[in-house]
Order: sequence, then structure tokens, then C-alpha cells
Amino acid sequence: SSRVPSSVGAVAGQWPDAAATGGVATGHLAFASEFIPGVEDAWRVALTAVAAGADFTAQARSLGQATAQVHAALARAMGTRDASPGDVAALTASMRARHAAAVSEVPALVEHDRMVQASIEAVASARWPALQRIHGDYHLGQVLDAPGRGWVLVDFEGEPLRPLDERTHPDLTLRDVAGMLRSFDYVAGSWEQEHPGRSAAPWATRARTAFLDGYASTAGHDPREDGVLLDALELDKALYEVVYEARNRPTWLSIPTTAIARLSAARRSDLPL
Repeated sequence: SSRVPSSVGAVAGQWPDAAATGGVATGHLAFASEFIPGVEDAWRVALTAVAAGADFTAQARSLGQATAQVHAALARAMGTRDASPGDVAALTASMRARHAAAVSEVPALVEHDRMVQASIEAVASARWPALQRIHGDYHLGQVLDAPGRGWVLVDFEGEPLRPLDERTHPDLTLRDVAGMLRSFDYVAGSWEQEHPGRSAAPWATRARTAFLDGYASTAGHDPREDGVLLDALELDKALYEVVYEARNRPTWLSIPTTAIARLSAARRSDLPL
């Protein structure tokens, strides 16, 4: 795929390991990939656009297309499989744990308990698309703007805090999509932190829509058709962000809490009285 740095080579090795089959373990020791000089990541490109009041929809649309192209390449190379009851149980359990952690950090989030529980229940009963290898830690900082080449995706090692075994499991491509949607919100939110009283929410909304449009045009299916799962994964990411911001950057806490309130308002009319 031209949407990722090309592989130069890798070094694998073996070493004694009593826990491994035959007493010998095998693994990768080093990996070298193409270096792309003189580029900016998409986070900086997007921040510049927000600061200048510039339209970003064309770039967001092309990023959606690039994302779908990489997902298709991963599916071809590594295959897909149907989701199992265990996959569904694992996601709902992780969502409940993330929600509990977020409420522990920010007790005011308890007002959204009903919405979160409804989202988890909807995930358990939703139709799941096939699972496959994904990026796993996808945001604007993981994409380079390469002149003459377009967007190039990097850093496919997944969420650093997750065990390696978990990071290589097949997952929902919607997780990457949700991660990028949150990243657009973060660009707008970070700009608003520097410009109190001014809103970049319309910019983020246009960028999010253009990204989804671009993805749909290339993937052949629209992520919004799996809206229950997409919303749940975006909510899960926002709850993770709440914990991170509360512990490390409390002045940015309003970015994920605003997203949670937006998702709650969107679901409110769907909930039973």
C-alpha cells in the first residue's frame, strides 16, 4: 500500500524459552521502514487550518479515503473473521470498565449513566460486521501529509498500554473510524482552549462528515450504517479521554465531556420514557 511507509527489512531471531514450544521462542528483533522527510502530521495540518479559519473538508474526505484503502489492504493481507459472542462480551465488558473509571474520576458523568447503559445494551444486540486487523490507535497524529503522495499512515502498533497479544487481535474497523472522529473534535477543542469564548465546533462537524463521506466512497459501505457500534466506540474513546484528561490535563476535560453530552443528547429521543 502506498498509504503506509514501505518496508525496508526486518530482523528475526530465536532464543531459549522454557515456556515456548520446543523450548525455543521466535520473534522480531528489528524493523526498518521508509523515512519520509520534511513532512507534517495531520494534527499540525488541521490545527493550522482551524487557526486560519480554512476549510478542511477536502483534506478530511481524502483522509477518509486513505483510511478505507488501508483497511482494505489489511483485510486482503491478513483476512477477516466473523465476530464471536466472546468478542461482543469483551467489548461490552471493556465499555463498562471504562465507564466506571470515568465516573470515578468525574462523578458528574453519572447523569449520563442511562445513555451509557443503553449504548452497551445496543452493542450486545447489534449486527456486527466482520473483524480484521486495524490500526488500533488511530488519530491525526498518526498520519503524515506527504507532498505529492497524500496521506500516509504510520505507527500501527496499537494502543501502547494494551498487551501486545490484544493489539494483534482482529477488531472492528469502526474503532479506527471512531478514533479519527474524536481527533477532529480534539483539534477544535484544543484551539478553543487558546481562544476562550470562540467555537470551532462547526469546523469539526464539517471535517467529521467529510471524513465519513470519503471513507464510505472508497470502502463501499458507510460507517454510519453501523451507527450503533460507531457511536458506542466513539463514546468508549471519549470515556477513556475523560480519565486521561482528569489525571493529566484537567483544563482539557471539557473536550471529551462535551462529546459525551452530545452523544447523550443524540440518544435521548431513542430511549424509553
